[in-house]
Amino acid sequence: MKSFEYYTSLPDSMTNKELEVEFTELLDGFELQAVKRGDFIKSILELSDRQWHTYNVLDGGIRERIEYCLISVWDGYDQALVEDIIGIMVRLGLEKIRGFLCSCSLMDVSPEVFNEISLALSEVGDSVKDPYRGMR
Repeated sequence: MKSFEYYTSLPDSMTNKELEVEFTELLDGFELQAVKRGDFIKSILELSDRQWHTYNVLDGGIRERIEYCLISVWDGYDQALVEDIIGIMVRLGLEKIRGFLCSCSLMDVSPEVFNEISLALSEVGDSVKDPYRGMR
């Protein structure tokens, strides 16, 4: 499997097709348990940043796989993880993650994470479906 360093060394500008291949390979590796959680999250964040710069919404099937994987690694007491998941959500327009975050309560997460989620949700508003809203 490719290392996190591989993803950080990718060019800032990539085509949608190139990114779809990279996302798919990373998701396949994670689902086969060949990629550790921390490397997966950081690598998805790197790819998400590049995807966001294409000004195109990522393929729906890939978005769904990412959402499923992000929910599977959720830890409401790991603030760094939650911050990364929020960053991925915003860049890729992950509406299911937004819904998941909306369902979190103080009973499910640490107070610091709850504050982070609340702040993020207030900033993104009612939807993250179009990460380019207001830019066009």
